[in-house]
Amino acid sequence: MSKKKKQKPQENVQKNEEKNTEQIDVEALLKENEELKQKLDEALRAYAKCENDKKILKKEADALVDYAYEKFAKDLLPVVDSLELAIAHAKEIENKEEAFDKLIEGVELTLKKMLDVFKNHGIEPVEHEEFNPEVHQAVQHVESEEHDEGAIVDIYQKGYKLKNKLLRPSMVTINKK
Repeated sequence: MSKKKKQKPQENVQKNEEKNTEQIDVEALLKENEELKQKLDEALRAYAKCENDKKILKKEADALVDYAYEKFAKDLLPVVDSLELAIAHAKEIENKEEAFDKLIEGVELTLKKMLDVFKNHGIEPVEHEEFNPEVHQAVQHVESEEHDEGAIVDIYQKGYKLKNKLLRPSMVTINKK
Protein backbone atom coordinates (compact mmCIF):
# COMPACT_ATOMS: atom_id res chain seq x y z
CA MET A 1 0.00 0.00 0.00
CA SER A 2 2.80 2.28 0.58
CA LYS A 3 3.54 2.17 -3.10
CA LYS A 4 0.04 3.26 -3.86
CA LYS A 5 0.26 6.09 -1.36
CA LYS A 6 3.51 7.24 -2.90
CA GLN A 7 1.98 7.20 -6.34
CA LYS A 8 -1.07 9.12 -5.34
CA PRO A 9 0.80 12.19 -4.10
CA GLN A 10 2.91 12.16 -7.24
CA GLU A 11 -0.21 11.84 -9.36
CA ASN A 12 -1.81 14.66 -7.41
CA VAL A 13 1.27 16.84 -7.91
CA GLN A 14 1.28 16.05 -11.63
CA LYS A 15 -2.45 16.75 -11.87
CA ASN A 16 -2.00 20.00 -9.95
CA GLU A 17 0.87 20.99 -12.25
CA GLU A 18 -1.24 20.15 -15.29
CA LYS A 19 -4.12 22.19 -13.87
CA ASN A 20 -1.74 25.11 -13.14
CA THR A 21 -0.29 24.83 -16.64
CA GLU A 22 -3.80 24.80 -18.10
CA GLN A 23 -4.74 27.79 -15.96
CA ILE A 24 -1.62 29.67 -17.05
CA ASP A 25 -2.36 28.86 -20.69
CA VAL A 26 -5.96 30.02 -20.33
CA GLU A 27 -4.88 33.18 -18.54
CA ALA A 28 -2.20 33.83 -21.17
CA LEU A 29 -4.74 33.29 -23.93
CA LEU A 30 -7.23 35.60 -22.27
CA LYS A 31 -4.52 38.25 -21.89
CA GLU A 32 -3.41 37.80 -25.50
CA ASN A 33 -7.04 37.98 -26.65
CA GLU A 34 -7.49 41.25 -24.75
CA GLU A 35 -4.32 42.67 -26.34
CA LEU A 36 -5.53 41.66 -29.79
CA LYS A 37 -8.88 43.33 -29.14
CA GLN A 38 -7.06 46.52 -28.17
CA LYS A 39 -4.87 46.37 -31.28
CA LEU A 40 -7.92 45.76 -33.46
CA ASP A 41 -9.67 48.72 -31.83
CA GLU A 42 -6.59 50.90 -32.45
CA ALA A 43 -6.43 49.76 -36.08
CA LEU A 44 -10.13 50.49 -36.61
CA ARG A 45 -9.73 53.94 -35.05
CA ALA A 46 -6.70 54.64 -37.27
CA TYR A 47 -8.68 53.52 -40.34
CA ALA A 48 -11.62 55.74 -39.36
CA LYS A 49 -9.25 58.68 -38.86
CA CYS A 50 -7.73 58.10 -42.31
CA GLU A 51 -11.19 58.01 -43.88
CA ASN A 52 -12.17 61.23 -42.11
CA ASP A 53 -8.90 62.89 -43.16
CA LYS A 54 -9.52 61.80 -46.74
CA LYS A 55 -13.01 63.38 -46.68
CA ILE A 56 -11.62 66.60 -45.18
CA LEU A 57 -8.87 66.79 -47.82
CA LYS A 58 -11.40 66.24 -50.61
CA LYS A 59 -13.62 69.04 -49.25
CA GLU A 60 -10.59 71.35 -49.01
CA ALA A 61 -9.49 70.50 -52.56
CA ASP A 62 -13.02 71.12 -53.85
CA ALA A 63 -13.11 74.44 -51.99
CA LEU A 64 -9.79 75.47 -53.57
CA VAL A 65 -11.10 74.68 -57.04
CA ASP A 66 -14.29 76.62 -56.31
CA TYR A 67 -12.22 79.53 -55.03
CA ALA A 68 -10.13 79.51 -58.21
CA TYR A 69 -13.30 79.66 -60.35
CA GLU A 70 -14.70 82.39 -58.11
CA LYS A 71 -11.55 84.51 -58.48
CA PHE A 72 -11.54 84.06 -62.25
CA ALA A 73 -15.26 84.90 -62.47
CA LYS A 74 -14.81 88.03 -60.33
CA ASP A 75 -11.94 89.13 -62.57
CA LEU A 76 -14.20 88.74 -65.62
CA LEU A 77 -17.01 90.90 -64.22
CA PRO A 78 -15.33 94.20 -65.26
CA VAL A 79 -15.04 92.81 -68.79
CA VAL A 80 -18.78 92.16 -68.87
CA ASP A 81 -19.41 95.64 -67.43
CA SER A 82 -17.29 97.18 -70.19
CA LEU A 83 -19.18 95.34 -72.92
CA GLU A 84 -22.52 96.40 -71.47
CA LEU A 85 -21.35 100.03 -71.24
CA ALA A 86 -20.04 99.98 -74.81
CA ILE A 87 -23.38 98.73 -76.10
CA ALA A 88 -25.38 101.20 -74.00
CA HIS A 89 -23.25 104.19 -75.11
CA ALA A 90 -23.36 103.14 -78.75
CA LYS A 91 -27.18 103.01 -78.60
CA GLU A 92 -27.32 106.54 -77.14
CA ILE A 93 -25.33 108.09 -80.00
CA GLU A 94 -27.59 109.23 -82.84
CA ASN A 95 -24.88 109.43 -85.48
CA LYS A 96 -24.46 105.75 -86.41
CA GLU A 97 -21.00 106.24 -87.88
CA GLU A 98 -19.80 107.85 -84.64
CA ALA A 99 -21.62 105.13 -82.63
CA PHE A 100 -19.83 102.44 -84.65
CA ASP A 101 -16.43 104.07 -84.03
CA LYS A 102 -17.16 104.34 -80.28
CA LEU A 103 -18.34 100.74 -80.19
CA ILE A 104 -15.13 99.55 -81.83
CA GLU A 105 -13.11 101.61 -79.37
CA GLY A 106 -15.06 100.09 -76.45
CA VAL A 107 -14.63 96.56 -77.76
CA GLU A 108 -10.88 97.10 -78.19
CA LEU A 109 -10.57 98.34 -74.60
CA THR A 110 -12.65 95.40 -73.40
CA LEU A 111 -10.46 92.97 -75.30
CA LYS A 112 -7.42 94.50 -73.64
CA LYS A 113 -9.05 94.02 -70.22
CA MET A 114 -9.90 90.42 -71.10
CA LEU A 115 -6.35 89.65 -72.17
CA ASP A 116 -5.08 91.23 -68.93
CA VAL A 117 -7.38 88.95 -66.93
CA PHE A 118 -6.10 85.98 -68.92
CA LYS A 119 -2.50 86.98 -68.27
CA ASN A 120 -3.17 87.37 -64.54
CA HIS A 121 -4.47 83.79 -64.49
CA GLY A 122 -1.59 82.32 -66.49
CA ILE A 123 -3.44 82.18 -69.83
CA GLU A 124 -1.35 83.48 -72.70
CA PRO A 125 -1.63 83.33 -76.49
CA VAL A 126 0.51 80.87 -78.41
CA GLU A 127 3.46 82.54 -80.14
CA HIS A 128 3.51 82.52 -83.92
CA GLU A 129 7.16 83.14 -84.78
CA GLU A 130 7.56 79.84 -86.60
CA PHE A 131 5.37 76.80 -87.18
CA ASN A 132 5.42 74.31 -84.31
CA PRO A 133 3.11 71.27 -84.69
CA GLU A 134 2.87 71.00 -80.89
CA VAL A 135 1.03 74.34 -80.65
CA HIS A 136 -0.11 75.05 -84.22
CA GLN A 137 -2.63 73.26 -86.40
CA ALA A 138 -2.07 73.78 -90.12
CA VAL A 139 -5.50 74.13 -91.72
CA GLN A 140 -4.27 75.24 -95.13
CA HIS A 141 -1.13 75.36 -97.27
CA VAL A 142 -0.50 78.27 -99.65
CA GLU A 143 2.31 79.26 -101.96
CA SER A 144 3.93 82.56 -101.06
CA GLU A 145 7.17 84.05 -102.32
CA GLU A 146 7.24 86.41 -99.33
CA HIS A 147 7.60 83.61 -96.75
CA ASP A 148 10.04 80.77 -96.17
CA GLU A 149 9.04 77.13 -96.63
CA GLY A 150 6.86 76.03 -93.68
CA ALA A 151 6.48 79.57 -92.31
CA ILE A 152 3.17 80.78 -90.92
CA VAL A 153 1.42 82.95 -93.49
CA ASP A 154 -1.88 83.66 -91.75
CA ILE A 155 -3.59 82.97 -88.42
CA TYR A 156 -7.26 81.93 -88.53
CA GLN A 157 -7.68 81.44 -84.81
CA LYS A 158 -5.27 82.18 -81.97
CA GLY A 159 -4.25 79.40 -79.69
CA TYR A 160 -3.86 79.73 -75.93
CA LYS A 161 -1.84 78.09 -73.19
CA LEU A 162 -2.60 77.84 -69.49
CA LYS A 163 0.86 78.09 -67.97
CA ASN A 164 2.66 75.40 -70.03
CA LYS A 165 -0.43 73.39 -70.99
CA LEU A 166 -2.00 73.93 -74.40
CA LEU A 167 -5.66 74.90 -74.09
CA ARG A 168 -6.23 75.27 -77.82
CA PRO A 169 -3.82 75.13 -80.77
CA SER A 170 -3.56 78.04 -83.18
CA MET A 171 -5.19 77.36 -86.53
CA VAL A 172 -2.78 78.66 -89.17
CA THR A 173 -1.97 78.72 -92.86
CA ILE A 174 1.58 77.73 -93.70
CA ASN A 175 3.72 78.36 -96.77
CA LYS A 176 4.35 75.50 -99.15
CA LYS A 177 6.68 76.06 -102.08
